[in-house]
Amino acid sequence: MKNIRFNMLLGICFFLLFALLGACGGGDSPITDGIDDGKQDGQGPKTVPPVTNLVAEKTERANELQVSWTNPVGAISVEISYLLEGDKPENTAKKNIRIATEKVGSLLIVVSEPGTYIVTAVAVDNYGKRSEELTVTATPLREEEVVRTRFLERADILMTSLMNLCFGKSARDCWNTRYPLATGPYWDGDAVVWDQGAGLSGYVALRGASIGVSAYEKKYADLTDRMFNSINRFITTDNKRSAYAVYPQNGNERYYDDNVWIGLDMAELYEQTKENRFLEKAKMVWDYLMVGNTSSCGGGILWREIPAYSNKHTCSTAPAAVLGCKLYQITKEQKYLDKAKEFYAWLIQYMQDPSDRLFYDNITPSMTIGKSKYSYNSGQPMQAACLLYNITGEQQYLNEAQQIARSAYSKWFTLYDSKELGEKFYRINGDHVWFYSVLFRGFLELYKIDGRRDYVTAFEKSMLQAWMSECWNQTTNLLSNNYFIGKTNSSWQVLHEGAFVEMLARLAVLELEGK
Repeated sequence: MKNIRFNMLLGICFFLLFALLGACGGGDSPITDGIDDGKQDGQGPKTVPPVTNLVAEKTERANELQVSWTNPVGAISVEISYLLEGDKPENTAKKNIRIATEKVGSLLIVVSEPGTYIVTAVAVDNYGKRSEELTVTATPLREEEVVRTRFLERADILMTSLMNLCFGKSARDCWNTRYPLATGPYWDGDAVVWDQGAGLSGYVALRGASIGVSAYEKKYADLTDRMFNSINRFITTDNKRSAYAVYPQNGNERYYDDNVWIGLDMAELYEQTKENRFLEKAKMVWDYLMVGNTSSCGGGILWREIPAYSNKHTCSTAPAAVLGCKLYQITKEQKYLDKAKEFYAWLIQYMQDPSDRLFYDNITPSMTIGKSKYSYNSGQPMQAACLLYNITGEQQYLNEAQQIARSAYSKWFTLYDSKELGEKFYRINGDHVWFYSVLFRGFLELYKIDGRRDYVTAFEKSMLQAWMSECWNQTTNLLSNNYFIGKTNSSWQVLHEGAFVEMLARLAVLELEGK
């Protein structure tokens, strides 16, 4: 009996001892049975948070999807997989994107065939654990849906290189004369205002062409303030009148034609943005032009203000007629239209050669004609005639514009057999590149009215020829001013490169419009 009692007592003691040990849990740790703390055998979290904000969007190119997402905390990589909707699962393509410190991940997917794609993202941690899947669908553009932007792309390449090589190299944050960088003949190598204006014109045309094209629009819109401030550093006040000087120093030369090109750019910037600061500068230029509109030579506008100069020029009067038309279209103020008509009539009476309808260069107070003919001096009367036709509806203006166009095409274009394009076409002759960019403005204005494509095609083919020949330097991404014979340069001037950008950009507008 004693043994039985002893054994029972011993059993009770052992029971109490095990109960106590169970309650203590091996020390002072709490009981964890039935509680999931997110840990598993010291091997990190049992679950990995999924990615968030998964987006898959078509690009502006065929068969491309741009995928983006927000990386979760704790993951070291994200697996992106994609499969054509309806395809076999075994054809799923996968890309593993390592996470460094970026909060947002991205991947450009290039697919082999059109259709809707299922895009899936899975986060993976350091232990190989995978998150829940996040899935979206997207459809890339087909080849036939792609907006062709070969001219816009080339204009962008050229302008990007030109800015990298020639812009913002001095305290004025403006254009240098050329690349390799100039250190003279001007004060520090910065370009004179004519060259500055060519760079501005290229920018303005490209900014306009980029509107509505997401790959480029923000890039060029963001440059607006910088370009505006840059050209305005050339404003001086002399004779109680503000205008753009050749270079911004006291006693600088000032030319009416230098100013009117900038005025036209300001009017175009206003049309793009509706910002009054641009219209104010266009009006400033107009008021300055009126100072040069004296009674000598029967009217017209002087070429130069400082130092004094008495000849009247086509290159100052014809673009003034264009600016008058544009300011009238913007403001509806009659004074601008009246002067535009007056300037155009003066050009016809005094500066046009009746034998071919092209325009002479200048006239002296003694009414002696300087009979040199330059392509831009016919391009601007052509553009003015087109604008006057648009405003007034008078057939005479259109007839005269078409006459000028036929003669200009005959004089400044030559049939050319291009090995690069594999065809014959009428290309630009060997005249000044910037002159041709201004001539092109006239042909474009006419094309908007009568739809005659051969003039525009000549510029189109000439620019393609330039880009595909030795004219395009693949080291600098700049174009030779000898583009008409396909030779490269050892230096490149902003005046010419800005003109190239302008022509490419204006061709891009037609391309984007399907014209």
